[in-house]
Formats: sequence, structure tokens, C-alpha cells
Amino acid sequence: MMGSGKAFRSIASTVFICAVFAASPGVLAQAAKASPATIAAEMDALIKAAKAEGQVSFYTAPTENTAKRVADAFTAKYGIRVQFVRLAGNPLMQRYAAEAESGNFATDMIIPAGTSSITFAEAGIKKGWLEPVQELPVIKSGEFPARFIFGPMALAQIGVWNIGYNTEKLKPADVPKDFPALLDPKYKGQIMIGDPAAADSYVEFYSLMMDKYGESFLTRLKAQNPRYFTSTAPGAQSLAAGEASILIPALPNSTQAVKDKGAPVALVAPEVTTGAESYVMLTHRSKAKNPNAGRLLANYFLAPEGNKLFNADPGGVTVYDLSGLPKGYQSPTLSAIARKPLIQKLIGP
Repeated sequence: MMGSGKAFRSIASTVFICAVFAASPGVLAQAAKASPATIAAEMDALIKAAKAEGQVSFYTAPTENTAKRVADAFTAKYGIRVQFVRLAGNPLMQRYAAEAESGNFATDMIIPAGTSSITFAEAGIKKGWLEPVQELPVIKSGEFPARFIFGPMALAQIGVWNIGYNTEKLKPADVPKDFPALLDPKYKGQIMIGDPAAADSYVEFYSLMMDKYGESFLTRLKAQNPRYFTSTAPGAQSLAAGEASILIPALPNSTQAVKDKGAPVALVAPEVTTGAESYVMLTHRSKAKNPNAGRLLANYFLAPEGNKLFNADPGGVTVYDLSGLPKGYQSPTLSAIARKPLIQKLIGP
């Protein structure tokens, strides 16, 4: 939730997040930086223990193509089988919580999206479902940027919200360059938008649109008779199939997944936007079926090699290089979720 430049409004949010976690029992403080020799020894021991388990599983909110890319590289490097399930942010946390409440911890690691992950992590720590990431070697070494560690979790992906469009349905001259352009009557009936009831990441997007362009932006966008999608992956598939000319908000990884299959889709990156920010969380080692493999996989997602793979789609931004962020990018804030009822009223189906 932090970045470079004045446009990144996250310092206040970060302070608030840290205050939330500071009040929660069981959350470890940032570990002191360990020596290279200590880290090397810990990595050797972790790799050996993870290989003995031989498999690992995780749930992910970011799209399947990004998860598979990292999973395949992890297996090639360590010889450990990886299974994953891709779910939208809210359903992911609901599924994990339901399983945890029943005592069935089916996954060793999760990567949810959106600022609701913050309160979810806090509850997970209190209930003993999750353990902090601070003991991972990449964090103890100081290699992972400390400003992206929030309580017991760490930022793994910044998915910048873009405008997706079908290149066969829109002429180059008709491609919108920013979000206000979508209010042009010529786009009526041609737009698909995220259902704010489906994911808090969409609520965060609409909240920024309200801040920048007023409530009327949402009501006028709804007057364009949009169709609704509940997850970025099927939304991108519908765009590729020509069911709409424009998709908002669109993620680079979802769009790239269908583009790789030959779909006529492309993106526009507006200067003013926000994103779906996703975090690595660890199932507590006393609950996880493969605790060592889970910790090794989490370490890989957060280390430079894995994190760059995770964010390798065109338009993706790794936490190790923020130069690709749009100039007007603003990180999601906790306050956005409080506006969910209003946003649903203004633009929901």
C-alpha cells in the first residue's frame, strides 16, 4: 500500500493499519535482520523439510494464470507439487474461514485481495488460524521491502485497475482514455462493470471514482445500462467473446490470460486509478498440513524471483520496482469499505 511519488496516498493508511495490528495480541513485531549465514542455514533447513512434505496448496484471489506461472516455477526449482484454487477475494476468505471454523485447514497459504484482508488477518491471528510472515527468511534477511509488511501479512501483488476493451468492437478513435470518458452516450449498452457486492476490491475502485468525480459519476455510469461481472477472470472472458466492448475495472493478468489465447482484447491505463492489492498469509504451522512447504512457497512469492513472476503480465507491478505505477495511482484505503452500502445503491445491479 505504499509507493513512490506524491500521488500514492498510503502513509496515513499504513499508520492506521499498523495501529490496528498493534492492538491485536499474537502479532509479532518485525524481526531483527538476520545475518546472511543464518538465513542460508534457515533456508537449507526449510527446503529440506518442505521437500520431505513433497506438496503444498494455496488459495489465490489473483488470476489463475499468475498463480500457475509461480507454481510451475516453484515446482521446477524445488520438486514440490503445488495445488491451488482460484477464488475472488471475498469468497476466498469466506471459504477459508468456514473450513477453519470446522477444523479443516485445507490450504497451507492464502493470497486474498482488498483491504478487507486486513481485518481478516487480524481475526485469523486471534483465532490461531494464521501465523505472521515475519519469520520467513526473505523478511528476516531484510530483502523484502519492510514498508510492504502489514501486521502478519505482506503485500505480494499490485494489480492496477485499467480499462479493458475489445479491439474488434471498438475502433482506435473510440477507445476511452480515462474513466470519465465512459459516460459518453456512444458507449451506452456496451460496458461491463464489476458488481460491488461481489468483491471489496470493486468497492475500493468505485470509492476512488467517487472521490475524484463525485457520486454522479456512479449514477451516470449506471445509466449507461452496463452488464455486471462478479470476478475479473470471467469478465475478461466475456469481453473476449464480444459480449461487451468495454470492461471496468480490468486487471492486466486477467486480460493477458485471454489475450494469450488469441482473444481480441487490450488495455488502457488511465493516469488516475487504484488497484487490487493482494497479500500473502500463512496458515499457522500447527494447523497446516504442509507447514514447511507452505512457508517455503510464501517465501518464494515474496522473494524477488517469485514476486517478479507473480507480477510479470504486461502492466504488472512488483513490490521490488514501482516505476510502472501510473502517476495518479492511489492505494486502496480502509475507509472505502464503509461506503459499500452507498456504492451498491448508486451503481449496483
